[in-house]
Amino acid sequence: MKKTTIILTLIVLKAWALPAMAQSALEGTLCQFYNIDKTVRAKLGTGEDAQYQKNTIKAFWPVMLNGKECPKLQEALCFWLTDEKNIKLLDKAIDSTLFTDNEGEPFGNNGVPYLILDNFDEVESFISTSSSSIELKSLSKRFATFHLFSYMYPAGAAHGIFCHNYMTYDTEIDKIVTLEDILVDPELIRPHIMKSINLKYDYTEEDLFLPEDNIMPIPKVFYFDEGFLHLVYQVYEIASFAQGDIDVPIFYPNDENTPEYLTPYGQEVMKESFNEDLY
Repeated sequence: MKKTTIILTLIVLKAWALPAMAQSALEGTLCQFYNIDKTVRAKLGTGEDAQYQKNTIKAFWPVMLNGKECPKLQEALCFWLTDEKNIKLLDKAIDSTLFTDNEGEPFGNNGVPYLILDNFDEVESFISTSSSSIELKSLSKRFATFHLFSYMYPAGAAHGIFCHNYMTYDTEIDKIVTLEDILVDPELIRPHIMKSINLKYDYTEEDLFLPEDNIMPIPKVFYFDEGFLHLVYQVYEIASFAQGDIDVPIFYPNDENTPEYLTPYGQEVMKESFNEDLY
C-alpha cells in the first residue's frame, strides 16, 4: 500500500439512496460515493422491425472527496455519460444513459413504442449493447483520477468499439485538470511521444496511422501514474483496431539541459501521483 490508505465501504445503492462512505485512515478525510450498477433491456418497435437494446452503467460516483463536495466533477461526468451539457444531475444522466439507443435516440422518440424486458431469453435477433463505467483510479491529498470506459456494439456489426478516458480532478479548487494546465508547451513533449511508444510497444512510424505531415498528434486524454505522464490514444486514432488504444507513458529526458515540460501546477499533480492510493 502507498502512503495514504483509504477504507471504502461498498454498498449497491440506487442513485437517490444514501452514499457509501470512505475515510482516510491516517487523516480522517471524508469521502462519499454512490456505487451504481444498473442494466436496462428493451425491445424497440414492434413486429419484424423490432430491435433490441441492452444498456449498462456501472459507476463509483463521487459525492464528496477529501471533505469537499465536487460539483464541477459531477457535471463533467454527466457530460461524459450523456454528451448533453444541459444534463447536470445524476438521476437524469443515468436515465439518459439507460434509455437511449446506440443511435443516440431516446426510447420512445418519435412515437416508436418500446417495452422494458427482464431478459432476452427468447430473443433470436441480434442485440445492440452499450456500457459505461466510472472507476476511481487513484486518490491523493488533493487530486482524484477517474478511469472512464465505454463500449458500444451495434447489432450485426463485425465488432464493437470501445473508448478509454481519464479525468483528473483537483479536490481543493473544484477543477477538472486539463492538458493546458500541466504543460508549458505541448511542442516540448511531441518529439518524445514516438520514442516512448517505441519503448513501450516497439512500434515505429510505419506501424501507426500518422497525418500526412507525419507529425504525431497530442491527445487530450491523459493521466499521471507514479510520476509518469500518460497520453492515451483511442482506437483508430493513431493505430488499427487490432492494436487497440495506445496508452503511453512519456519518457522525458532527465537532464538539467532539457527544458522543464510541466508547469508548476503540472509538477504538483505529478508529485502527488507518487502518493496516490485507492482503498
